[in-house]
Amino acid sequence: MLRRIFVMAGLAALIGVSVFAKGGSEQKAPDSGGTAGPSFKGQTLTISHWGYNMDLLEKNIFKPFEEKYGAKIVYETGNNADRFTKLMARKDNPIVDAAFFAGNYGYDAVNAGLLEPYNPAKIGNLNKILASARDPLGGNYMIGYSVSHLGLFYRSDKTAPITSWKDLYRPELKGFLSLPNMNTTFGPGLVYMLAKAYGGSTSNTEVGWAKLEELAPYLANTYANSAGLNSMIQQEEVYAAPYTSFSWGDIEKMGLKSASAVPAEGLVGAFSVVGIVKGSKNTELAHVFIDFLLSYEVQLAEAMDLVDSPVHTDVKLPPDVAGKLTYGEDLIKNLFFYSEAEVAKNKADWIARWNKIFSK
Repeated sequence: MLRRIFVMAGLAALIGVSVFAKGGSEQKAPDSGGTAGPSFKGQTLTISHWGYNMDLLEKNIFKPFEEKYGAKIVYETGNNADRFTKLMARKDNPIVDAAFFAGNYGYDAVNAGLLEPYNPAKIGNLNKILASARDPLGGNYMIGYSVSHLGLFYRSDKTAPITSWKDLYRPELKGFLSLPNMNTTFGPGLVYMLAKAYGGSTSNTEVGWAKLEELAPYLANTYANSAGLNSMIQQEEVYAAPYTSFSWGDIEKMGLKSASAVPAEGLVGAFSVVGIVKGSKNTELAHVFIDFLLSYEVQLAEAMDLVDSPVHTDVKLPPDVAGKLTYGEDLIKNLFFYSEAEVAKNKADWIARWNKIFSK
């Protein structure tokens, strides 16, 4: 009953701050293991998750985990902000054992004392993932289990190939452009990339803000989640936009003449992170779950279904799948990962500046 209530409530609240693309080729669920793991029969693990693509998460992660370890998984779902608020409200008596967040909300959770450090010795797959994903926030509080990026989508029948962030200012795109809101996972990255394109830097973003204000008249609208952007693309209201890599599969399925670009200045990268809630009574089981999440079988299954881009370095993907994810040495080396600490420090000011620009 708890699971059903959480899913229904979470799907109603979902805004997709860090949501996943749906689709992909048919993929068998990960083998729950001919060799059973340690038994946790009778135990329940409660996780906090976005709630998107739950059918695939059930197939690839939750059910195989339950079959292998005998534990029951329940979850509450919703956007980052709502779930963070719930964790804060229950700080002294938590009901959640493991929490999934976008990096900036993960950083907030660490600073608020909502998480406890994981024990690397209890996560055997830790050394099999990207080194940068093992402790992206510091202190062994959270692990990056999936990598994504902010790319540039454009209609190839409406504009010439995009090769730079500067190309968003083309006359033919005026009135047909969209941008992610500042309070989304990748909103801050937009300022960094515009600053980089126009001679600023990650430590001098004022030029980025100035160029963002110049871009405001070009917008059809901003978007709060991938579903909102996809709707505008489907209705042909938007010809170009920064898009989250995990939504590319949905964009392709629309049947429009769409293309993606890797700008000369690079792309913004981000990890989706998971950590153990402070005060959890199931920390041993939470460690086992996170290790399972990082396993080759789960990472491959999630990638093949276009749910998550893998961080497990042994995962090899066919070209038709790899091209729809954040995957491959050439792409990864073009990613810029901004400082979550810096974003957290500037968040309130940056959201206020954003609102001032786009409320005119």
